[in-house]
Amino acid sequence: MELGACRAGTVARIVRVDVDPAARLRFGELGLRAGALVQVTHDVGAQGRVVAVGADRFALDSATCARITVEPVTAGAPVAVPAPTGSGYVTSAAAR
Repeated sequence: MELGACRAGTVARIVRVDVDPAARLRFGELGLRAGALVQVTHDVGAQGRVVAVGADRFALDSATCARITVEPVTAGAPVAVPAPTGSGYVTSAAAR
């Protein structure tokens, strides 16, 4: 599903970021990459979404949200989250 289809409060895992290589690199530096967990903190309708990646918040316009594919994370399901060192993934028992 597209990130733009998520409502406020949704926790999701990024599956795909379909942007040009330079933008993909920058998004990755910000933590918006395949495998990352995001939480939609604000649903601003047709204008886009505000998402949390860890302690950071990013406002994304609707065109960008349409290019980010996510899968919702079920509460209580084991999830992989990026390790603090960025060297791999750590398994967590609950979505953050």
